[in-house]
Amino acid sequence: MNTWLTENGNYTSAHYEITDTEVIGAVGENYIAYHAGGTGGADVPTISDPNGRSIGLEHVNSSGAPDWEVSDDTLRNSGRLIADICKRYGLPINRDTIKLHREVTTTACPGGLDINKLISYAQAYADGISPLPTPAHEPITPTAPDQILEVGSTVRIDGIFSLDDLVLFNGGYYAVSTPLLIPKVDFHNYIPVGPLTETDDKGNATPDQNLANAGHSYFTFNGQEFKVSDVDADSDAVEVQIGGEPVWMPAGPLTEVQN
Repeated sequence: MNTWLTENGNYTSAHYEITDTEVIGAVGENYIAYHAGGTGGADVPTISDPNGRSIGLEHVNSSGAPDWEVSDDTLRNSGRLIADICKRYGLPINRDTIKLHREVTTTACPGGLDINKLISYAQAYADGISPLPTPAHEPITPTAPDQILEVGSTVRIDGIFSLDDLVLFNGGYYAVSTPLLIPKVDFHNYIPVGPLTETDDKGNATPDQNLANAGHSYFTFNGQEFKVSDVDADSDAVEVQIGGEPVWMPAGPLTEVQN
């Protein structure tokens, strides 16, 4: 943001700065920020008065030249902000509304920012869905022998799982764990938090047990047993009843309990 200072002679600015951990409001939306007006000469913007009729979002890079990538966490924060802006101004969330800097003026900016992923995140937030993150660590995954699980079987879910997100769904909080996701997106993978025990990465229970630190904590099912209510052999997926609700998950972490 120091590059915006007028004494440096750059005369540039943006309405927001977005990082992995925060969204910084820099210039009020009711003021013009100088972020996409062209550099003069042959550099004529592709839309009229781009500074006067747009909101500029500047994203921190997660890598340097030549790729200038933008991290998944920064894109998620930006998507949440874009959903809010579009809602307030009644704008559709699409490529006509949301443009890369280089689509407006002659520049390489914003480098490797994945515009399609950004728009998909914005649309998810607008729909009230928390998009799934890319975990910042290698998930801890259990191993299990090959087994054939049938409806009515009793299973135990073994392992320590990363808590990658918390979502509000049907009035309650649910955990999302990347190791427990399966490819079919129409399967309900949200896990009611009630039966879960929050732990550290060694499996030791933590004291607060509020599962508030999504992305920084882990959980177990603490030896509880659950009933299989459906199976999908093609996806190697099993539906189990957790906290009275059906949840689909991979068969790998499940161990059948013999009566």
